[in-house]
Amino acid sequence: MRRTIPLLLAFLPLAAGCASSGPPLPPAQITDTEASIRSAENAGAAGSAADLLDRAKKALAAARQASSKGENDESRRQIEEAKAYASAAEAKAVAEKLKKQAADLRQQADELESKAKQLQERARP
Repeated sequence: MRRTIPLLLAFLPLAAGCASSGPPLPPAQITDTEASIRSAENAGAAGSAADLLDRAKKALAAARQASSKGENDESRRQIEEAKAYASAAEAKAVAEKLKKQAADLRQQADELESKAKQLQERARP
């Protein structure tokens, strides 16, 4: 009995370490994250948010690696990071497109205003 308690105490941290890993990452989370990355790519993130897109891809790869090693908590953390980077990349790409569209519209508005002034000047007697 005296030997059993120290042995149990010695193995307790190991058991707690294994238990803290949580359940494995569901394949659907990986699929969702891949879809988020594709969505960011389709939005043009490769050009306007390449750094964020790259971080998303690296975090996804790290999540897969951690999952293959049974490091489920790390895998979940990395998959959440990958989703966050993919979302940020998509948002940045969309914002850049909208910024360009706004600049184009502003230029068109300026051109129309200039033409309107010219027409007004011509219409004056």
